[in-house]
Amino acid sequence: MLALSTRPLRLPVTRATLLGAWRRQLSSTPSRPSTASSSSTPPLIGSAPYYPRHLVIHTPHPSSSWPSHLESTSRLYKELGKRWAGHPELSKLGFGVTDGGKATEEKGAEWSPERTKFDEPPEGPEEVYSATVYPDFLTIPGFSLSTLPSFESRFLSLPPASAPPLADIPLSAAAPPTGRTHIFVCTHGSRDCRCGDLGEPLYQALLKEVSRRKLGGELKDGEDGVRLARIAHIGGHKWAGNALVYREGAGCDWYGLLRDSDASTLLDYATSRSLTPWYSRWRGRLTVTPEAARSAHLTHSSGVKSQAEDVRNELGEQVELRFETWEGEEIKIKGYEGESLMETARRHDLPSILATCGGHCECATCHVHIPPLTPASSSAAVSSPHRKPIPVPHLPSLPEISDEEEEQLDFAIGADDHSRLACQIPVTKELGEWVAQGGKIKLPRY
Repeated sequence: MLALSTRPLRLPVTRATLLGAWRRQLSSTPSRPSTASSSSTPPLIGSAPYYPRHLVIHTPHPSSSWPSHLESTSRLYKELGKRWAGHPELSKLGFGVTDGGKATEEKGAEWSPERTKFDEPPEGPEEVYSATVYPDFLTIPGFSLSTLPSFESRFLSLPPASAPPLADIPLSAAAPPTGRTHIFVCTHGSRDCRCGDLGEPLYQALLKEVSRRKLGGELKDGEDGVRLARIAHIGGHKWAGNALVYREGAGCDWYGLLRDSDASTLLDYATSRSLTPWYSRWRGRLTVTPEAARSAHLTHSSGVKSQAEDVRNELGEQVELRFETWEGEEIKIKGYEGESLMETARRHDLPSILATCGGHCECATCHVHIPPLTPASSSAAVSSPHRKPIPVPHLPSLPEISDEEEEQLDFAIGADDHSRLACQIPVTKELGEWVAQGGKIKLPRY
């Protein structure tokens, strides 16, 4: 309470009427919705490709060695794409590569992230890896170019794959399924930087949570329980971070728009007996068409209209941002359109951004100051011959401040009339343009 008494006096009437009106006039960015409409389906739902089955090849190659296009470094990977492209059945088999293979496997020539998509894979020993066919959890030892004919014969003899029904069964993490659970996180940063920036922190958070719950570990170290591996390009990078949660006998789901803060909830779903996916992060399920996925979401939404969904926007282009610490240090980082300032700040470990509520506007620990540009702060940018002069003072286009945000800011130490919660401010091109003109997002002392 003593700390609160030192913050500047903010008169509610002044903030609500004058500053609020000014922001409403400047704002061209609508507030992000807090609930999902039951009459429409978020574009995330049904964005997973339709695969009746998915072949995942486990290699000992670390993700740091992956080039942007694996066909430039792996003869096996390139041959699969060419060989199966025109086959009526094998063309429906999705295939991917992980770092979950054993170190004792024959990995062929060394992989290099420097190779381009125009390069031919280098000559070397034959690649021989282990692989798994999902949703069957069918183990394929010794998968190689030499064994492709026998694999194809076996695959084509399998009965049609089926998935558990998309039934609304209450989530219960108390009784995990008895089968295996494999979680694959896309960390393919050389293909798309979003996957490296968002996927690797998610992977580390999941690994930490799996270890804390004593559920398993990395796939390369064992088969039992919950096993994790990094996976290369799976598509849909505007939905990064992406993860595949493959549960034996309980559905193989694709998730997107994940952050490291989602690790605990994602693991709850991964270890539950429930057949219901985490719809606000769900892209689809193996053997389920995009149309069926969207239909299942609408059915689910109609039954839980009173329950708010934590909706995230798809990711866009990189946006350069500039922060200033309490001590005056300037920090330049890059965010992505669609994420919040809080998510960007936490990903770059900026000081004073704790976000203890996880970005749900239930605390003030992601408080920042966004002061308007002044002639002094914008003079360098305005004098540039490449930029048009801007009016000052000038604020970026921001969402209108909500009653919930206003209430939480009353608890922010050092709050003033330029204070906002970073979790409520989306990263946009307009914000980046404001920064380019000299704007700075200032971090509080605490």
